[in-house]
Amino acid sequence: MAEEQKGMVAAGFSLLWRRQSVLWWVFVVNLVCGVLGALPAAVPLAHALSQSLAAQKLSHGFDLAIFEELVRLPDMGIWRYTTGAWVSAFLFVLFMLFVTGGILETYRQDRRLATGDFFAASGAFFWRLVRLLLLSIIPFVIVGFIHKGLSKLADHIGDRAIADQVGIFLGWAAMIIFLLLALWVRLWFDIAQVRAVAQNERRMWRNLWKSWSITWHDVGRLFGMYFVIALLAWIALAVGIVIWSRLPPTATPLTFLLLELIMFAQLTTRLWQLASAMTWYRHHAESVVAADPVMDAIPAPAEVVEMASAPDLPPASLGPELPPADA
Repeated sequence: MAEEQKGMVAAGFSLLWRRQSVLWWVFVVNLVCGVLGALPAAVPLAHALSQSLAAQKLSHGFDLAIFEELVRLPDMGIWRYTTGAWVSAFLFVLFMLFVTGGILETYRQDRRLATGDFFAASGAFFWRLVRLLLLSIIPFVIVGFIHKGLSKLADHIGDRAIADQVGIFLGWAAMIIFLLLALWVRLWFDIAQVRAVAQNERRMWRNLWKSWSITWHDVGRLFGMYFVIALLAWIALAVGIVIWSRLPPTATPLTFLLLELIMFAQLTTRLWQLASAMTWYRHHAESVVAADPVMDAIPAPAEVVEMASAPDLPPASLGPELPPADA
């Protein structure tokens, strides 16, 4: 099982690497959205620092108290510029939701799609993925309530424990349980997205429950696969934050490069998960469903291609490769 699991993780990364143009497009869009979101606040902050003695404590070190005092100044009003950052973040989330269908179709076919074909596939699956996103709110809210309850229980036990560290350790345990449950929900809905694309499934409720059954039948391998990739993402984030905290504030280019590397690592691991899920589905979903006679049979890859060419999908997205630039 462990060797097979490592094989799926490696196969997913191999697929991600072969179709790395998708990753670079996503990273460029993220960079543009980040710049557009930061500029409205960066301009007034730079102007205020150029005329303030507080700039000394912020340029040669980071004084949180000075920074909070600075942003509270009436002539600064920096918080009113955060609207642009929220809008940019929303636009990037919307962009990712839109292109996920095209990304999964690229991974399913494992070949370069013409730009028009890529966006045609993205549009064909967009509203199905929107419905899945809305449905995912329910289990994520449940996981959030579970974490809240465990945190209150940890505080309750910690207040009555003799050792002060008990409450801290229980709080960490509650956070770990929350992350694992959230990862499970993420895995479940990723398999639902993969199945919606591979099976050209229209009914998302039906797709969701079948994806639950598929995931549950091979939960050890699938969850282990997702956990390994997520662990790499968490380690990359932690290492990046530690390095960032030790950089001098005057090293602006180096700080910018480091933060972009952190973001690139997070985007890489996210697409790595999708590529691994699609790889697993193509190789193992059929045998998993065969073990469950209640579920409909999942067609072989050749039959999936025929189903994907149904009228609701743009025929161009499944045709021969065209010379225009890839997405």
